[in-house]
Amino acid sequence: MTDRLCRGLLPQRGLRAVFVRVGDTARMARVLHGLYPTSAHLFAQGLAAGALLGALQKEQGRVNFQIECDGPVGGLFVDADRDGNVRGYVRRPAVHFPGDPDRAARAALGGSGFLSVLRDPGSGQYYRSAVELEALDVAEDLRRWFAASEQVETALDLAVVGRDGEPLAEVGGLLLQKLPDGDAAAIGAARERLAAGALRAALARGATAQEVIRDVAGDGFELLADEEVAYRCGCSPERARAAVSALGREGIEQVLAEEKQAVISCEFCRQRYVIGEAELRDIARRLAERDAQGG
Repeated sequence: MTDRLCRGLLPQRGLRAVFVRVGDTARMARVLHGLYPTSAHLFAQGLAAGALLGALQKEQGRVNFQIECDGPVGGLFVDADRDGNVRGYVRRPAVHFPGDPDRAARAALGGSGFLSVLRDPGSGQYYRSAVELEALDVAEDLRRWFAASEQVETALDLAVVGRDGEPLAEVGGLLLQKLPDGDAAAIGAARERLAAGALRAALARGATAQEVIRDVAGDGFELLADEEVAYRCGCSPERARAAVSALGREGIEQVLAEEKQAVISCEFCRQRYVIGEAELRDIARRLAERDAQGG
């Protein structure tokens, strides 16, 4: 199955539902970033979490999901939007603990840290909220974030399922939220089913998005959107040049004196942009002209 993001409603219960499948994306990111198994497992969870959060944003909104921790992995970062576009990185990719992947992930997070969410609704204003890592489990601490920051009754789980020697065979996330006139008991029942492993079991048997939602929330799901999830980066030569311009004329002149070129590496997709001596001199000249006009 291809990676998908499905949004919809269960109107009879007054619930909103979002399901994401990101296994293909997680496996591609593992190769792209050279992730060792434990780092790959954590990043797979982060991609699912980011995609869920992105799906809750308005049309032009974006969300950054971040974990900072004192463990070997250091943390992770995921940027996502409403349309299923995700990208990100793990601070320290070469982390692996043998044994149970979920226990290994907890060990990699260490003993303390923060989970934070930065929302950009597209208006130029940013909203950040965070919780301390207490469970040292991505799904559980994300549930705590929803309880503290959103104040909306939410049932949520993330699952990474291995199969036939592929540890990232199935990766998914499910979020259910009570609408203003929704059924609180239905959210409670969904939480119990998720705690009992309903999401993991459904992914393990290859269930479709609507089957997963039915297993957890019951019948009556009405699909509003079904979109592809993909790892997409917005870097470009133009953005690389803008980053160099931010050094200012003196900074560029220092680069010219020491290196003769600037190399910009995108931390999201590993793309390298090389800006040569001639172009650096042109950027420096234009900055000097701008400064003269400003003076």
